[in-house]
Amino acid sequence: MFTLYVVVLAYQDFLLGGNSWKQGDWLINSVDTTVRRGIMGSLLLRVSQTLSIDVVLLVVLLQISLLLAAMGLLTQSIRRSDTPATIWLLILSPGFFISFWSLDDQGGLRKELITFLAFTLLLYATSRLTPSRILIYVSAFVFGFAVLSHEGNLFFAPFFAFSYYLLFAKSAISRRELAALLIILAGSCVATVVIAFSFDTVTDYMTVCRPVLAAGVDAEICSGAIKALEIPLKEYLTATFWMFFSPLVLSFALLYAITAIPIIVIGRHFIDGRMFIKAYVASAFLFLPLYLVAVDWGRWVSFHTTAVIFTLLIAVSLGFAKNTPGRELPPVLFNILLIFFLIVGFSHFVNVIWGGMAWKAVNGIL
Repeated sequence: MFTLYVVVLAYQDFLLGGNSWKQGDWLINSVDTTVRRGIMGSLLLRVSQTLSIDVVLLVVLLQISLLLAAMGLLTQSIRRSDTPATIWLLILSPGFFISFWSLDDQGGLRKELITFLAFTLLLYATSRLTPSRILIYVSAFVFGFAVLSHEGNLFFAPFFAFSYYLLFAKSAISRRELAALLIILAGSCVATVVIAFSFDTVTDYMTVCRPVLAAGVDAEICSGAIKALEIPLKEYLTATFWMFFSPLVLSFALLYAITAIPIIVIGRHFIDGRMFIKAYVASAFLFLPLYLVAVDWGRWVSFHTTAVIFTLLIAVSLGFAKNTPGRELPPVLFNILLIFFLIVGFSHFVNVIWGGMAWKAVNGIL
């Protein structure tokens, strides 16, 4: 249901001529000037021109295709699990990407979608009786492309590296294959960092916007992610600095607690309690640089939550779970968490959304 809702929202974006952030981010291009994140937009504009198709429609179709592929692979992986109900409960948690995007659609359908497809490919590969080496490599290359498309995706790299180590620990890949996967990972991250620091801003965002306008898109599409390319890093740092000293920090702390506590409760069902808590807390700091350079703090919480859940599912699929097969969460705890997930959520900024998807659904009906 959440997937269908996000698909409908994407179609609405197309009917409105495209969203300046949700589709505009994908249309950042290096046609007239080299810029970070430009590879995807350049490819989309080229394909649009070659096929004579509306480039916004092309972006939306790509987003929908990637989303359906990711959720299809995730669904098939869960069907192979011994505890599908508990895993579906995890998917419903407010910070997991599909639930998060359903509640606050403005924070969704960005280029991290490519990373989530890479995660689902890896999970699908590990959920087989014999992990598929081909899919593992495909996942690595998909993630490499995600990182080159948007530098924010490189913060997921440690989770992929850890997943590769788990595969090696279970003898699913050899030491040489582990090294090859880590080289793919490191290569894409290093290249992205070099590009990001070499071409961090543009003096005039219209040099990026003009090829998009030439493709017949309304100028409004350039007012979000494309125009933001003009803003120097110093201004982002100033904005986030003052957020740290504002009441927003309290809202953020509540937001993170709402997200973390249920994930830890469910995570401890699968993995040793102390070890999972330590891993969860430590991994949160991997995303700290994002909080310093951008104000979408809720989105970064979703990054962390989604990465933890995918890594946990991969570990469980490889046989690292502490519980015997088929042991679901106790019914009372399951139902409490389910109700909690449906009535609480948060935005891509720092706002807790009381009522969650339940209230949103009621509002939609009324």
